[in-house]
Amino acid sequence: MSRKRKAQPEDGASGQAPCDVVQHLAETLPAQCHCYKKRLKTCQRRFSEEAVHQSRTETRRLLGTIELLRAFIPGKRLKKTRRALKQHLDTFDELRDTQVQLDYMGRLKKSFPLTRKFRQWLARRESRLTRQTRRAVKDIRTKRLARSIACFEKDMKRLRRRIPPDVALRTALRAIDQAFARVASLCKRVTPNDTGSIHRTRIAFKRFRYMIEALLPLLPVVTEERRRAMRGYQSMMGDIQDAEILLSAFDRFVECEQVDGRSARPLRAELTRRRTWLIQVYLRAARKLGLFWPAGKGGGSIAGGG
Repeated sequence: MSRKRKAQPEDGASGQAPCDVVQHLAETLPAQCHCYKKRLKTCQRRFSEEAVHQSRTETRRLLGTIELLRAFIPGKRLKKTRRALKQHLDTFDELRDTQVQLDYMGRLKKSFPLTRKFRQWLARRESRLTRQTRRAVKDIRTKRLARSIACFEKDMKRLRRRIPPDVALRTALRAIDQAFARVASLCKRVTPNDTGSIHRTRIAFKRFRYMIEALLPLLPVVTEERRRAMRGYQSMMGDIQDAEILLSAFDRFVECEQVDGRSARPLRAELTRRRTWLIQVYLRAARKLGLFWPAGKGGGSIAGGG
């Protein structure tokens, strides 16, 4: 005797049940917290570029979910957890910047004589920052954060009994709409001579993108192709920030090592030229921002798969 297949609940638009955002977030939180703690422990035991990268990735994923929780849980209750995760990310910033600088300067070593001395200076800086960062990572504790995550999970499970799935979905999409509106507003104020305006736009875009990542299973139209495009868009802004920090590092090197201004001028001109070029590349692509989220539509077409 064959069993009857259960009929799928429908909504009027797509023939599918409204996405249960609250249930998804309640189930995602403990899994992400586990991955976060696992990657952090690996980094604490075996400090390497790969371990650092994986730890940063899991931290960002958990932070993206926490950002989305602000649509359902008062921001004051999330503040300490968000701050702890951001501090974790900040721990690696200087070391990561120096490694990026070393990698790029390696490409210029045959073109500019001063590059060799500058890379030696950066290598010493990397060695010092590696020791400092390794010690700082070992001091990161997760018990308090894990307890907070467990409380948020319970909160979401309780909310599931009170908030209908369609209302929860609209609430989450409205939060993403607001995050996107912030990006769009900052993007309009970007000016070529102010890399800080690009950096602020990048930070807002990262928040928007991580919120989408937290809901990926419920957003079928956010395809892998679109995700790659978003990563590329963010990387363009990140490259500009890296170029800005590299220029600052070079200026510190010139000052600390008392490098003659005439010998430093060609390499600094090249680094400045590259920063200007990267800004131009981003400005040409900035208008593509609107392709990532249907502004003014509440994200409905994406969530509904239409």
